[in-house]
Amino acid sequence: MESESSSRNPQTEKLFLWASFILFCTVLAFTWSTYGDETARLEGLRANERQKEQAYATLERTRDQTYRYVERYSRDAEFVRDQARERMGVAEPGEIVIRVDGARGMATPQKPVSTAPASAAR
Repeated sequence: MESESSSRNPQTEKLFLWASFILFCTVLAFTWSTYGDETARLEGLRANERQKEQAYATLERTRDQTYRYVERYSRDAEFVRDQARERMGVAEPGEIVIRVDGARGMATPQKPVSTAPASAAR
């Protein structure tokens, strides 16, 4: 019987080594790709979680503000009266309500517009 070392073909050994190397590289590439995908997915989940936390904080602030308004409306009659006067234009007997629309634009003076024809100005 021939010994085992003499029966091996060197080309078969090279083929086996190359096949093992290619299989190793394929598994490594698949693992690397999966790691990158999972890292990106995890970052997306974290960003989504931060966005939800910010929305929750905003809702909490709105809820607290609404609660304060409800409490103030239920306890402070003067506040209710002032809000009705400002928002709805309610007046007490004998008062005259004057509402000016566009009052912000009145603060800056406008340039006078020339009424002379363009040919006369030359």
